[in-house]
Amino acid sequence: MPSVEPQTVIAWAVLLVIPLLLLWFVVRQRRRSPALRPIAAWEALRGLMGRALEEGKQVHLSLGRSEVGDEQTAVVSLALDVERHLADEGAALGSAPVVTVAEPLLMLTAQDTLYRAYRRRGQPSLYDGTQVQLIAPDPLAYAAGAQDRIDDEQTAANVMVGHLGDEYLLLGETGAQRDVMQVAGSDVLSTQAWMTATADHVLLGEEMFSAGAYLTRRPALIASLQVQDALRTLAVIAILVGILFKSLT
Repeated sequence: MPSVEPQTVIAWAVLLVIPLLLLWFVVRQRRRSPALRPIAAWEALRGLMGRALEEGKQVHLSLGRSEVGDEQTAVVSLALDVERHLADEGAALGSAPVVTVAEPLLMLTAQDTLYRAYRRRGQPSLYDGTQVQLIAPDPLAYAAGAQDRIDDEQTAANVMVGHLGDEYLLLGETGAQRDVMQVAGSDVLSTQAWMTATADHVLLGEEMFSAGAYLTRRPALIASLQVQDALRTLAVIAILVGILFKSLT
């Protein structure tokens, strides 16, 4: 009988544990709603469209230069979660965010997200596809074009979530000079430092990928966050046990 590598056993154990933990947390949520630690950036998005409309202004949302179908797909997904939240709020008020993108396929996806928000509200006739604007695939060209939207006096808030690199300096600095409220998040670590210097609310590290759970409060998405926390705890315990075992032997 062939021997089984310890790594293989661990991998299979993790694969079996994850769905069981996910199911357990989902069932647990039906009994009581879990408390999520507050994340200022996500809280700032709640009611943002209403506050902008009260001022007679609009919200600009940058989805960055993320591309659909490559290694940035996860970032695209969370950016669309943010758009979905703002679009739902806006559709209820008869308004919508101005969305800028740098990739044609993402533009079509963003337009569909906006249209679905109006359709859910029973007002598909209010949908305006020009609210989603394709700027340019080149990072600097995209930043230059999006700058005009941020610098517009009708822009009350600037939300930037997605794959953003050096071009963020142009976007963030423009918003900071106008003193508009800015929420920012990027999967590029170096960009997060610049965001901290220019944005009011910054998504750091894995906070980026909690958009769905925090903005929609769907049980399955909240359960996925709890599973991640549980796995991290188990990993830390395993490391400590391994260190202790090595020390004693």
